[in-house]
This record gives sequence, C-alpha cells and structure tokens, in this order.
Amino acid sequence: MALIPTSNLCLSRFNPKQIMTPTTIHPQQVVSDRTSFHICCAVSSTTQVSVSDQPKDGRRSANYQPSIWSYDFLQSLNNVHADVLYKERAAELEQEVRFAIHDEDVEPVILLELIDDIQRLGLGHRFKTDIDRALQKSVSSDDACVATQYSLHAASLRFRLLRQHGYEVSQDIFKAFKDDKGSFKECLYKDVKGMLSLYEASHLAFEGEDLMEEALEFSRVHLMDLHGVRNWEKGLLEQVIHSLELPLHRRMLRLEARWYIEAYGRKNATKHTLLELAKLDFNMVQSTLQEDLQDMTRWDVCAGKNLPKCMELCFLALYNSVNEMAYETLRDHGENIIPYLTKAVCGLICANCKSFLQEAKWTRSKHVPTFEDYLENAWMSVSGHAFLVHAYFLQSSNITSEALDSLERYHEFLHWLSTIFRLCNDLGTSKDELERGESANSITCYMKETGCSEAMSRQHVIDQIDDYWKKMNRFLIDGSPFEKQLLETSINLARISQCKYQHGDAHGCPDNCLRIEFNR
Repeated sequence: MALIPTSNLCLSRFNPKQIMTPTTIHPQQVVSDRTSFHICCAVSSTTQVSVSDQPKDGRRSANYQPSIWSYDFLQSLNNVHADVLYKERAAELEQEVRFAIHDEDVEPVILLELIDDIQRLGLGHRFKTDIDRALQKSVSSDDACVATQYSLHAASLRFRLLRQHGYEVSQDIFKAFKDDKGSFKECLYKDVKGMLSLYEASHLAFEGEDLMEEALEFSRVHLMDLHGVRNWEKGLLEQVIHSLELPLHRRMLRLEARWYIEAYGRKNATKHTLLELAKLDFNMVQSTLQEDLQDMTRWDVCAGKNLPKCMELCFLALYNSVNEMAYETLRDHGENIIPYLTKAVCGLICANCKSFLQEAKWTRSKHVPTFEDYLENAWMSVSGHAFLVHAYFLQSSNITSEALDSLERYHEFLHWLSTIFRLCNDLGTSKDELERGESANSITCYMKETGCSEAMSRQHVIDQIDDYWKKMNRFLIDGSPFEKQLLETSINLARISQCKYQHGDAHGCPDNCLRIEFNR
C-alpha cells in the first residue's frame, strides 16, 4: 500500500504482502499519469479447506482460507522508518499548508475545498485545530445568506463538512435550490460537480429529514445518467464512479487517502505542496503501523502452554495487550482498569457464546427466525462492543463513570454500529453461508418472514443500514457520554464493515477478486 509509480497501477486493498511492503516513491514526484488502472482486491493463499472435507465429529466446515497475516511475514517487513526519515520535510510542508488555511484573503469556497482535500488526503490529523477554527467562522454565517450566495457545490460542501465536525446545520439550506413546485430544479443536473457534492452531503442526513432523502434520490438518479453533459472537469467522472460505489462518509479514511492521492495528482488545480505532504504523511503513517504490527506479534511463548495450540496465540495476545494497557493507564491516569477489562471480556465471551449457541440451534433445527429476532441475537456476535471497550481505555484522557456505565449497559450507539457491522457482513457472506447449510441470516430471515425475493430482501437490509447511519449522524451532533475520539473510532468500525464486505467476504474468502477499471 506504499506509494508507487502510477503507470498501470494496481492498488491492492486487502493483500498484506502488497499493502505493507514499503515500496516508497520520492515524495516530490507529482502524479500525472493518465493511463487506466485497476483496483485489485486479490489475495492469494496456498491452501484451502474443501466443504467436502468434513471433520469426523460431523461438524460442518466453514471453508475459511488460512490467515495470510503470518508471524514470519510480519516480522520480515523491511520498515524504512519513514516516520523519522521524512519528519523535518513534513514539518516544513505542514507549516506552508497551515498558512494557506489561515489566509484571510482566501474565498470561503476555496477554503472549504482546501479543508476537504486535506481530509481526503489523510492529513486531517495534522490540522485538527486549524480546521475547527476555520469551520467555526463558516458556521457563524447565516444559512439563508449562504444558500443564496453559494453555488450548489459550495452549499453542499459546507453542509457536509460542518456536520462531519459536529456542528448543527439545517437541511433547509437546500430549499434555495428548489423551484416553485417544491422540486429540485431540473437545470441542476448539468452541474455535475454540484450534484456530486449534494450526493455526498445527503449521506450526513438525520432520521426524518425528508428534504435530504429527496436530495439523495435526485442527485443519485442524475449522477447515474450523465448523457449529454459536456465540459467535464478533469477527473470528475472518476470521482462520480467512486462516490456511487460507496459515499465518502462511509469509506475507510486510510484507503480513501491512498485512492485520493492518485486522483488529486491528476486534477488541474493540484497544490503540489499539499500533494507532497500527503505522500510523505502516508509513508510515515504506514511505517508506524508496520512497527506496531511487528511489536504486537512478539509474545512470551511460555504463557498459556497448557492450552490447545490453536488457542495459545489468542491467549497471549489478550493477556499481554490487556496488561500493557492497564499498566499505561495506571501510570498515566492513576486508574486501575483491569476489573473493567476483565468484566468486558468475560461479558463478551458469555454473550457471544450465548449468541453462537442460539445460531447453532437454529441451524440444527433448520428454524428460520423473524428478522427482528435474528438481529436481536446477531448484533452481539460481531464483537463491536469489545473492540470499543478496549479503544476507550487506549484513547481516553478522562475516564468517567458515565462513560463506563454506558459501555457496560451497551449504549444504543454501540448497538447501532454493531448492527451495521452485522448487516454488512450478511450482505457479503449470505451466499457462502447458505452453501454450507446455515439457515439464518438477515436476508433469509426477511425472505421467509415476508415472502419477498432475495433482491428485495437485500434492498431492505441496505435500507436498514442507511437508517442506522442516520441515527449515528444525529448522535454525533447531539452529544454523548463518550469523548469525540471514541466516537470517531466507532464510526471507523462501521466503515471497516462497509469496506470489508462491500464486494463479498474479504475476511473469510480473501481470494475473491474485484477489478474496477477507469478509462481516461
């Protein structure tokens, strides 16, 4: 996943041997290649379990491929330590970009576009304070004035950025783009850039915002039918295809940065300072992640020696990680968190075992539960809550009793994102699950309960995912017992699920290959 020359580029999303190998280009190299490229999700494994190879005890095989994240592979990574190598140059470029953000003479629309580019290039973590300060000025503007003075693109971009950062902004801003009959003006479809911005903004909608629902449908329909549109802005068609595949708000930030670095390099209005910093930063972050991966795979081989071989690594990972986390929290915050982590892990194991047992009973008896009963059981087994309990203690600078109580009681926010995770999983794995004899997933349950087709059931699941995203969008602005950093981590967990199961089961079946070709 390192930055490499772009001629006939193959961008790998899931193959760690391609993602993690530090093939670094010179940071000043500006991407200008116009050749077509592929996005390739291919992972090759040497062994595969056949469905027919059933164990002697009669249990069904899940037909999962062996993990490619082996200890030897991770330890063999040749880390170039880009985080140290490029530190000084990155600091110089960062200061130049910071001056651009605080330029008092820049037009509001240009500033919003700069902020958007910074975030999509993966540089938001470097400019959090600067971006918040700039957006604070924008939020103080009157929405009605903005709607009349801004283009559709500018109004939509402002709406999306402000909601992304937790500011309250009304959907009514888009009424200015409607005609006397209350419909979006048909002439807008020729403004492809504006339509794309409106489409992206519509995914920050809350429950009950009918105007945003109308904006989503209007922009989607016209973006999918662009015949007759002339004078395309360079790279715009590529961005339209990319957004229709999955909107920005639901994409994994690091993967989006990797894609956008290439796309941004092909734009006419490329700021080369920003592009160079993005490449440097990407390689620096990758270097840090490589080092973290290597550190995480080094454990005491004597611990857990009485466990079955298949469980030793799991035990060591859990034991060492929890104790290291507890030590650092006690040292830095004076709080012993081992009781909370122990309870969280034990609760997870008990809840998951109960959930898995229920799923096994349904499969054994060939019983198909109702859609509601299935989800009530299945949201827990994706383990989203366990991830976030550990993330809370790793990230939080102020551990509060309110947050701990919310975690312990499975706050509805955790329920929503776990349900998204489960539904995305079902969309990607339903076919394989049916082939190995499992009777219950959200799609089959809805088909059995309503009598509708598989296509209609899938659409219902997609609609449910959209509804839970709207709930989370509202929650991020209303306030919560959790710190902003944990909320961002939670959203990223939902994004991971959208990415992992977008084109099948990239977890259990990484050999699936998808190629999306953009011709220019």
